[in-house]
Amino acid sequence: MSEAIIMIVEDEAVTAMALKRSLTNMGYSVCGVFPTGEQAVTKAAELKPDLILMDIKLAGKMTGINAAAEIRATSTVPVIYLTAFSDDRVVNAAKVTGPFGYILKPVREQELKTTIETALYKHAMDMNLREHQETIRVLLNATPDIHFLIDTEKSILMANQALAKKAGKTVKELVGSNVYDLVSSGYLSPRMAGHSLQPGQSKGESFIEQLNEHWYDVGIYPIASPKGTISKYAVHIHDITRIKVMEEKLRQNEEFFKSIIDDVADVIVILNDDGTLRQKSPSLNRYLGYSEDTIPGMRLWNYIHDDSLAVIEKLFHDLGKNPLGVQPFSLVFRSADGKPVYIRGILSDHSDDADYLFDGLVLTGWVRKEQK
Repeated sequence: MSEAIIMIVEDEAVTAMALKRSLTNMGYSVCGVFPTGEQAVTKAAELKPDLILMDIKLAGKMTGINAAAEIRATSTVPVIYLTAFSDDRVVNAAKVTGPFGYILKPVREQELKTTIETALYKHAMDMNLREHQETIRVLLNATPDIHFLIDTEKSILMANQALAKKAGKTVKELVGSNVYDLVSSGYLSPRMAGHSLQPGQSKGESFIEQLNEHWYDVGIYPIASPKGTISKYAVHIHDITRIKVMEEKLRQNEEFFKSIIDDVADVIVILNDDGTLRQKSPSLNRYLGYSEDTIPGMRLWNYIHDDSLAVIEKLFHDLGKNPLGVQPFSLVFRSADGKPVYIRGILSDHSDDADYLFDGLVLTGWVRKEQK
């Protein structure tokens, strides 16, 4: 802090020189001393000081308050006012420029140092906060997901571009509006707007919501104030329509596959890579004589005759070394009455085959005619 560069704006030469001497003795660098507000505005843009000591009453047409307002419009440099007046009228007029402190004349050195150090520290914290807020803003706008913040009265405190685009508004227009305006417009459902939240509810909510032929994964998260009370809620909305469509297609495929299995003349079995059955395989149970109540288990091994256990182990081992491969087989299965049933066919791996109708290992077999 002690190496900060400070600009002095003071029209009283004696006071200005005394300030410069004090600042130099404290270890600060003084980049210039200027008597008018007009010069202050120009030189602040040129010299870019770390802090400005600004007398409120200056020579020229511009007051220190006017000069600070112009400087603060284009810069974040902190301003500390110097004034011989302490009445409320002057202080209230200066407040709107966001000063970082006031020092009454005549200036005392210790007060000067304390006020400057406090202002520089507060300014550094403000800059860190601004950077943090900007980082959050960029992150929130880098995703197509909807994010917004509401208070307990359902007013929108913050929103990202995704919500603004959906609502056909700017972020600035959304902030301060009531979230239920978006409900009545059809952009959000009541539940997305937090209608089910109880006053002060400290437990978050997550749910799947359908709206306007789209599906959304919604999360509502409470945010506590420094006093521990719930003061606002963060809402995250992720469009999962594509996932839902894929789930429906998979369900339809599975139903279609089941109908194929039920009607097929030969054996078709869908397996996981560990040999467990992904379907009940009616065709296999029909050929082997098992009923719903007597199936031997949910692994293919449960159906295999002892004579073929070594063969089935080798079959899966060879397929594991050749992903997306096809292995022919000739296996002896065990029927419900213990008799051997000979089935020949192929075992193919479609676990990562996007072009295939079903996901997993597919066993397609034909019962040898003499066994029928």
